[in-house]
Amino acid sequence: MDKYIEMMIISSMLFLSSCFPQASSIENPISQDQEQTITVLFSDSSNLHEEKTYYDALLELKQKDPVNAPSLMIIDSEERDAIRYFNIEQFPTMIVLTGEKENLRVEGSLTKDEILGHLKEVFQIEKDAASLSSNRLFSNTY
Repeated sequence: MDKYIEMMIISSMLFLSSCFPQASSIENPISQDQEQTITVLFSDSSNLHEEKTYYDALLELKQKDPVNAPSLMIIDSEERDAIRYFNIEQFPTMIVLTGEKENLRVEGSLTKDEILGHLKEVFQIEKDAASLSSNRLFSNTY
């Protein structure tokens, strides 16, 4: 009788453990260099009109600073693995990544100026960090 109860408990545990999602089995769907900064826009093609302000802000950033503007990747709402990996709950969502590090997350309906303000802030911080590193390198060589 005791073995029967033991067997039921072990079977139940094994069965229930398969119900929990395994976070470690999900891999980053975006392959990029750890030093590379990329802007990812999660798009729902059925509601493109809500994304206009995101595109306008990204275009203006590219026009103002074409050399330092990051590359853009658009991921459609149908790409479930990427949506799950980045925990996207609403569309549009824009994430700025450097390697695995999330520098910025902007979600939902915002104005072009709000989005542009967030982007400028993030990229100014990155420019300041890059120039600080190059100044240190330059000062160490002399």
